This record gives sequence, C-alpha cells and structure tokens, in this order.
Amino acid sequence: MRNATLLLLSIFLYVPSTAQNRDINSTGLYIHTDKHIYMPAEKIWFTGYLLNIQATDTVPYHTLFVALINSNTRKPVLNERFAFDRGVCKGMLELPDSLPPGDYAFVAYTNNYIADNHEQEFQQWISVRKPHQPPFKMKKTPADTTRTATLKVPDANICIQLETDSTDYRQRGMVNCRVVLTDTTGKAIQGLFSVACVCEKRLRKHDRWDICHYYYIDQYRLPASVDLSTAQQELNPVAGFVTKGTKKVKKPIPLLLMKNNEMITLKTNKDGIFCLNSYQLFTPTGQPDAILSVVKGNQSEFKINFLNDIERVNHQLAKINYPYTPEEMTDSTIFTPEELTAITISTPAATKPKMPAPQQEPDYVKKVKPVFQTPEFQQASDTVAARNYNTTLYWNHLINTDEQGHANFSFRLNDLPGVFVCVIQGISTMGVFSKYLRFVVR
Repeated sequence: MRNATLLLLSIFLYVPSTAQNRDINSTGLYIHTDKHIYMPAEKIWFTGYLLNIQATDTVPYHTLFVALINSNTRKPVLNERFAFDRGVCKGMLELPDSLPPGDYAFVAYTNNYIADNHEQEFQQWISVRKPHQPPFKMKKTPADTTRTATLKVPDANICIQLETDSTDYRQRGMVNCRVVLTDTTGKAIQGLFSVACVCEKRLRKHDRWDICHYYYIDQYRLPASVDLSTAQQELNPVAGFVTKGTKKVKKPIPLLLMKNNEMITLKTNKDGIFCLNSYQLFTPTGQPDAILSVVKGNQSEFKINFLNDIERVNHQLAKINYPYTPEEMTDSTIFTPEELTAITISTPAATKPKMPAPQQEPDYVKKVKPVFQTPEFQQASDTVAARNYNTTLYWNHLINTDEQGHANFSFRLNDLPGVFVCVIQGISTMGVFSKYLRFVVR
C-alpha cells in the first residue's frame, strides 16, 4: 500500500502553480486537522499538503515545522517537526494536560520558509476547552477581508461521492465508507485524501475552512510582516557548527550520526557548519535520541554547537496579530453529556518517578532528537470494557483511490452517541476536493 501511494504521489499533476504572484503562499501549504476544538491531553491529528508544488519539484521540501502559539502571551507553547514525503506530510501534535483553555494559533511552515521570499506560513485557530469554564469567544479562521469577501470557490468539475452503509448506527458498531471520484462525464479520477470522522460539536458551526476554500480564497491573504533575517537561509530540524576549542575551524570536519542501529557519515562545510534534514533524522516512534559525534583525530579538541533558528522563527511568528472573527461558545455546544459526566469523575494523578541526573556529555558528542514517524490512529475496540468517549472516531492521514476512482475505509464506533461528521479533504489529478457527510450514533 505504501509503495502504491508513493507511486501515485510521484505521477500526480498538481493544480497549476501560481508561485510567481507575490501575494500568494508559493507552496500553498495547507493543513487538514481532525477537528477544531480540543481538550487538554488530546491529540491533534493532521495531514499537510503542498498544493502549488508540482510533484517533480517537491524534493527541496523535506520538513514541516509546526508551532502552537498562545494568543494572549504571544509565545509559542508547543513546537514540533515532521517529514514531508513527496509534498505530503503526516503529523500528530499531543496537547499537554496542563495546557490552559483558550484560543491558540496553529502555525506551520516548511524548511524553505526563509529561502523562498514568496512563501507564507499556514495559520488557523484551534480552541482548547475544559468543561465548566466561563464562555468565551472562539476565534475562527480566517476573517474575511475586502480582498477575499467577494471571491467564490469555483466549480472544479469533480464529482465526489462519499457514502456510508447507513445513516443511523448503534454504539460500538462498524461504519463502512465508500468514496468515488469522477469528472462531470463519469470518468474516474485518481486522488489522495485524508479523512476524519468526528463529533459535530467539535467542529466550528458554519465554518468553511477546508482545502477548497483555502486554495481558491484564503491563501491570497496579504503576507505577514516578519523579520527573519537572523536565521539561516534554509531551516533544518538540526543545524549548528563545530569549533576547535573556542576557535573557528578552517576546513571540513567529519561527523557521524548514529540512530536506530544506523550510521550516517557527514561533513561540515569549510567553516564547520552542518545541517541535518528530516530524511537524515527520520526514525520510528519510540527510538532513543540519535547521537552526533566528531570523528576526527583528537576528538576532545572539538566542540559541537547547535543553532536555535527554529526557536527564533517561532517567537517572531508569535508576534503576528492573526485575523479572526469571534464566535460565542458554551459548554452545551462543545461537550456531550457523557463527556461531562466522565470528566467530573476525578482520578488521582500518577506519581512521576524521579529521573536520574543526566550525565555530562563531552563537547564532541551531542544527543539529537530524531524526527519521529507519526503513529497510526488507534480506533475504538469492541473487546475493551472501559468506556471510550473520544470525539474523534477515526482519522486516516492518507488514502488513495484506485484506477476506477474508488476507495473504501471502515472504522468502529465508540461509546459516544450523537451527530458525527465524516470529512474528506485531498488532492487529485483535477485539483483539490472536499466532502462532508453527517450520520447519527444512538
């Protein structure tokens, strides 16, 4: 399946690029999240798409950087990096249990954010809510401007069928879904899409924030004014330089990267500068930190120094006043009665074991955090007795249609009744597409 997906990615003809227009995000970076409203300790599941990049031109885009920004403090509270695979990126961001309720800007950009002066960051608002909190005005993305208010999403000549085997289900039952992509004449279209099936209460009402609206309208927002001159030209998950004591080196220094039983030989440039991209750091989830070491002569003479370009960029992006339109939200419109009952049952916090003090590393050896492979979404089980009230029933980062334009997926419901929405968003040989379908669980 993975090889078939990669093959389909490699032959896709993306929507014609408009990167020469300085008023447009040249990459067309779009993020499809599973929902819009979360609770602390939940996971944000998402897929990133480069909508304006031809499939043959995706190689320079290897890393997606994501930051979650507190709109009140104007500071990033979370940041992570993920690997692109031919213009598509699978991601998951875990919210801390201690995250205060409020609105947060979910901001993303690629490793070419600085090098390409046409490129804009992607931004949307998400809300983090706890029950029994005072109502507040949730921020919606984006606010219409005079430039976008009169624009309409054109007819893409794509026919999307999204069907479930029923419109009414019982808890812990199975849902079988079918997708068919064709043009207006009935000819099959090949496509890739991400899919979310979530509780309708966790989606914004009357929100048109999807891949089609973004491609045709929202990416034409005026670019933000951010001074990124202090960063390197290309952003990498890990970047730094090697010195000999406190002195600058005058020739390339050999390095060794050790990760997941793999050894990669590298060299700095003549000034001792090195950069590690996502492909070099990509590692299955759960593996220990990678080790970067100087492997030249008397190693103890050298020192590895890391740069903090990503941190600087995130703090500069946090200063932007992103536009929004307010929407009043209360507990009754966000949480189900089952959730409220389950949440009021307090559980004692687990005592964290004391961790031993870390040993001092020599200057010529440094630990490096890998770029972890994003795990697959865990569906509900019909054999586990514990109640499951996850408002995301199903998430799949990427599904591809066959030559007939067909795709099928199935998932099991949990113990949460109510109205749910199945959302698909993706790209095809004829452009972007999205579809929504509601069903009821009793």
